[in-house]
Amino acid sequence: MMTPMARSAFLSTLVCFVCVLLADFKAGATPLEAQNKTVTVSFSHFTPANCSDGTANKYARNITQVIYISSQGRLFAKLASRAGNASKDRLDAPSGKSSFNFSGNKIVGTFPQVSGAAQETITFDSSYQSCSAEVIAGTESGKAWAWINLVGVKCTATGKSVISGVSCSVRQGNAFAN
Repeated sequence: MMTPMARSAFLSTLVCFVCVLLADFKAGATPLEAQNKTVTVSFSHFTPANCSDGTANKYARNITQVIYISSQGRLFAKLASRAGNASKDRLDAPSGKSSFNFSGNKIVGTFPQVSGAAQETITFDSSYQSCSAEVIAGTESGKAWAWINLVGVKCTATGKSVISGVSCSVRQGNAFAN
């Protein structure tokens, strides 16, 4: 039987040991096989909606995402959206609030909207040479999907979202390098 002082010393040593073990563990750590690769995902997202400026949403949003996974495991992304004559580009960098994170052999992206969110899951094969992607959109029960369109107007769904034409590809190297 341990004395209280011996038990305290043992527990302190155990806690220090666990801390040392966990210091090298990173939640969402990037697999080595995925590093120095560029992933491209494209899809179309259409939701019938009424917009706050009195118009109806007539155009699908066509989205292309280029994600570079650096040799340090950081994710850089360029997101391009087009709908009708409107367009919007955005860059995500690891130093900012990135939309993408690794989870095992997957990259998961979450995109909150005014009401609801879209989630994208990119799944790699075992060699990280090919990928597949799935995109879903949803809201809380009883709430309509609502978002700000590419010209800055709030739109609220009058029907179901349809996501189509999802494609995913992987290539070696940095797509953003000059």
